[in-house]
Amino acid sequence: MLATGAILLATTQFLPLLVQQDFGYTATWAGLVFSPGGLVTMAMMLVVGRMSARIQPKYLIAVGAAVIAFSMYDLTNLDSELNFGFFAWSRMYLGVGLRLIFIPINVAAYDGIPRDQTDQASALINAARNVGGSIGVSLSNNVLVHREQFHQSRLVELANSSTVQYRETLEQATRYFTMHGSSIAQAQHQAFAWIGQQIEFQASLLAYIDVFRTLMLVSAAAVPLASIMRNVKLGANAAMAH
Repeated sequence: MLATGAILLATTQFLPLLVQQDFGYTATWAGLVFSPGGLVTMAMMLVVGRMSARIQPKYLIAVGAAVIAFSMYDLTNLDSELNFGFFAWSRMYLGVGLRLIFIPINVAAYDGIPRDQTDQASALINAARNVGGSIGVSLSNNVLVHREQFHQSRLVELANSSTVQYRETLEQATRYFTMHGSSIAQAQHQAFAWIGQQIEFQASLLAYIDVFRTLMLVSAAAVPLASIMRNVKLGANAAMAH
């Protein structure tokens, strides 16, 4: 639940930030791009509820963690040409994985707990989720900030007149702005500014890729942890955490 909370809150915070900051989505479109994931999550509640009565929770949790890891791996393929559908599908994969974890983990956590101690079990589960969420957000933010600085410094090293690629890009950008009505001096200034924006954009994308790669490793680490869980008595009515 610690790892699940980390993935849930980190993606909830950073995915909308990504599409608004780097892909120009409005707040409304950022919400819409992730709404299919919410629908998948609701549908999975019915499916996983039935599966939990027949399949050991540890197997469902392992599969769910693997699906989340795949979702995070899918998000490491970021580039400037991605569309609405890419982010919507990634969120739907995440919705499937999270639901495969949440219900089975409650079933496993409450197995064998006396009814007069279920409140304590619920408090521990919620504490794990909240602490994991805080860790996930802090870890992701730390990775994002430091890796963006790192990638920007490396890209800036290549943006100098001694490289053929930089000179060609500068000439093409200057020619473009000149053709659109700018004087040569203005076009050069605009070309320099455009190259700077592209460096910031690429550094941001690379930093987000590092964030999703980190979350992928966190989720993948939950797979072997699930495999060492003990079997539970299937068909028992387990209390649900709030």
